[in-house]
Amino acid sequence: MKKINGLIGCLLLLILVACNKETSNNNSFTPYTDNPLNDTAWIKTITGDAPIYKLADTIFQKIAIVDSIDLSKDIDLNYGDSLEVEIHAGSCSNGVAPQDGKAKIELLRLQTKGDFIKAYRPNNSFGYPLETAGGFFVRITKNGVELTLNPGASIKIKYFDIAPALPNMQVFYGKESFPFPVSALDSAHTWKREADTSYIKTFAKQSGTSYKIGYELNATKLRWISAHRYLDSTVAKTNIYAILPPNCTNKNTQVFAVFDKSRTVLALRSDLSTRSFTTSNIPLRAKITLVTISKIGNDLYLGTKIINDVGTVVNYTVTPEKKSLGQILDYINAL
Repeated sequence: MKKINGLIGCLLLLILVACNKETSNNNSFTPYTDNPLNDTAWIKTITGDAPIYKLADTIFQKIAIVDSIDLSKDIDLNYGDSLEVEIHAGSCSNGVAPQDGKAKIELLRLQTKGDFIKAYRPNNSFGYPLETAGGFFVRITKNGVELTLNPGASIKIKYFDIAPALPNMQVFYGKESFPFPVSALDSAHTWKREADTSYIKTFAKQSGTSYKIGYELNATKLRWISAHRYLDSTVAKTNIYAILPPNCTNKNTQVFAVFDKSRTVLALRSDLSTRSFTTSNIPLRAKITLVTISKIGNDLYLGTKIINDVGTVVNYTVTPEKKSLGQILDYINAL
C-alpha cells in the first residue's frame, strides 16, 4: 500500500511540475520590484502622457532645412544636386488674404524606410499599403502664422530619389489627426491621394555619360506631401499579428512591418482584445521584417523578426532586447 501511495505521489508531483512549466511559457513574465517592467496593462484610449509619445519624440528625425524666403518674388530653392523647390510669387495666404514679404520655410525630407519610421508616417492609405518614392514635410510661416496655398496655386518639388525612378507614382497628402509638430506621433495619420490622379512627371538630367531620371512633383497643399503608388491589388492578402512580452503594451511600444521588395513600412495598430499588434492587407508570400521599439521606464528596447513567407503563419512572436538610442537609430537608418 505504501508503494502505491508513493507512486501516486510521484505522479502528482510530475503533473504539478508540468503544469507550472506550461504556465510559465505561456505568460513569459518575470516581476520586478518597484519597476515599470511590472506594468502589463493595456488601455482603450492612449493618453498624451503615455511613454509611446516620448518614444516617438525621441527617435523623430528633426526638421532638416530652415530657410528664409520672399513671398513677393518667384522662389527657386536648390539643395545640392538632388532637390529643388519652386514657389511662385503670391502663392501663399494666411487664410484671409494673400501674403508677401519675408517668410520662413521648413523642409523635412523622408527617403528611406527608416525615415518613415522615425517620422511615424507609415506608407498606407486608409489601410492599403503603398510603395513610396519619397516624402516631404513643407511648412511656410510668417510672423509665427502658418500659411496655406491659395486656390489654384502649387509648389513644384523636383528631386532625384535614392532609387531609380518608378512609373505610376502619384501625389499623396498626409491626413493628420492633429497638427505636427505638437508631437511626432500621430497614430491616425494616413496618406490621401490627390484628387488629380495623374502620374507624377519625370525629368532627365545628364550625369557624365548617362542620364539621371528624377521626379517633378506638383503639390497644391503644404505640410505632408509624398510620391506613392498602391501595391499590386490582385495579390491575395492577409492580417498578421505581432505578439510581444506582456510588459510591451500599447502604452509603450510601436510595431512596424518593413517590406523587403518595396520601400514600404506599415505600422501595426494595437488590438486590445488579443493584447497584440496587427495590420491587414499584407500580401501573401511577402518577405517582411517586424520591428518593435519600446520605452519602458528610462530604457529602450528593440525587437526584430524576419518573416520570409507571410501566410504560413500569421501570429509572430517577437522578443525585444534592451538597446541604446544610438543602437536603435543605427538599425533603423540601415533599413
